[in-house]
Formats: sequence, structure tokens, C-alpha cells
Amino acid sequence: MTSISTKRALRQLEKIGLFMMGQTADICPADKKLYALRDVTGTVPSQPLIVASIMSKKLAENLDRLVLDVKFGSGAFMKTRAEAEELAAAMTAVGEQMGVQISHLLSAMEAPLGRTVGNALEVAEAVETLQGRGPQDLVELTLNLVAKVSTLRRAQFAKWLEDGTAWRKLVALVEAQNGDASALERMGALHSASIVRPVLAPRSGVIARMDAEAIGRAALFLGAGRAQAGDAIDFAVGCSQIKQLGEWVEKEEPLLFVHARRESDLATALPLLQDAARLT
Repeated sequence: MTSISTKRALRQLEKIGLFMMGQTADICPADKKLYALRDVTGTVPSQPLIVASIMSKKLAENLDRLVLDVKFGSGAFMKTRAEAEELAAAMTAVGEQMGVQISHLLSAMEAPLGRTVGNALEVAEAVETLQGRGPQDLVELTLNLVAKVSTLRRAQFAKWLEDGTAWRKLVALVEAQNGDASALERMGALHSASIVRPVLAPRSGVIARMDAEAIGRAALFLGAGRAQAGDAIDFAVGCSQIKQLGEWVEKEEPLLFVHARRESDLATALPLLQDAARLT
């Protein structure tokens, strides 16, 4: 669905106001090869190479404005806010040198954003958000990002989330790119894991930590990502109903639910997930 030409993307932009596309042969073709080299040379976290990779693709799209969501914390490349600020400043400098109006947000990634981790699970949560039923932290970040890049007021975007306008725009996008928009509301049926099991709170308390890195690693073991380039991705697996920081839980109340394909994968992921949460 995202394998569209630049020419088609621009026509669609004129018609419905947006498009979604993957990397193409005529937009930064060398970046894919360079990233593969970074992967095997241990230079994926290199800040100059991160800046070059991100900004080359963005600037090749002939932008007027760009908003960057620069994350920091256990679940991000940049582990500290200072590192994220340095990265944001570097990307902003490159963009401004090319005549693009750049703005950015620094957002913490110590805990997962929203309440899901995993491909189909996150798509379903994104659909709920665009239909006005999303988790508050995801809604807030979304509104903050669009407010940074648009001349419209933030309240207008909040209204579009609530009244279904944003959702209808996504449907128009999917249909314009020959996708099945009805599938967006059937993620659970289309991609369903055979094992769904809770991770229970060992005692009552307040969620003081929900480690994004540990949950991300667990999702990788479940098959939600690739450990090696040739690995297949399982769209159904991951975690759902993840408790958020500051929430109170009772003893043996679910901290989250694990979606797994095999018992062996679940056994590998469970210790990470059990250690991810800390209660006070």
C-alpha cells in the first residue's frame, strides 16, 4: 500500500491533502545501504549518522515545514534528555540550512506510549485514537505535534479527533492507496495471537516504573520485530492493556496482557515483562 511513486504521491497530496509512502528508489536510495552498514558495524546510535539518515529523507521530499518527535529514555536511542536535546539541535540546524522551518518536541520514552506494544495492537490503538477514544498520553502527544507544525489552533485538532474527522481522513488515505479501510477496525480478528495471558501485580501499589526497553525486548522475543534482517514479523503478538505510570493496581490485578504465538516465546518474554514494572 505504501509502495507508491513520488509522482502519484504528489497527485494524491493535491487531491486529499496527505499520502503515506515507504522509501523509494528515487528518495535517498543510498540510505538503506548505509543503514545496513551501520547495523553490522555497531554505529546505529551514532548521532551524526542518525541526523544524516533522518534529515536526508525528509529534506528530499521538498518540505516547507517539519516537526520532529525526539524521544529519550530507556525505550529510545537517546537515553537522556540532554542527548535528545543535542540530537534535536543538530537536526534543526541541518533543516534550517536547507530553508525548512523546523520545530520539535522532546518526549519521554521511559514507559510505553499508549497502552499497547506490537504491530496490529498499535494500529488498533491508533484507530481508537483517531475515533476519539485513544489513551490520554497518545492523544496529548498527537495534538502537541500537529499544533507545532500547523497554523491552526490546537483546539481545532482536538475537535477533529472527537468528531471523527481525523478518522475519516485516514479512511480516505487508505482507500486512495488501494487499501482495505474496513480492515482497520478488524485488526483483532485479522491478527489474533493464540495465547493471551496476563502478567499479574505481585502486590498492591502505584505504578512507579513500566520500563519501555524491557517491554520492547520482550516484544522482540515474541516476534513483533526482527532480531536479524531476514526474520519474519508476527503482526499479532505484543502487549496490550499496559498500566500507565501513576496508576493504582491491586494485588494480582493484570499489569498488562501478553499476546504470544508459542509457549516457548512466552516463557522467554515473561521474565522481562515481570521485571518491567515497579510498584511503590
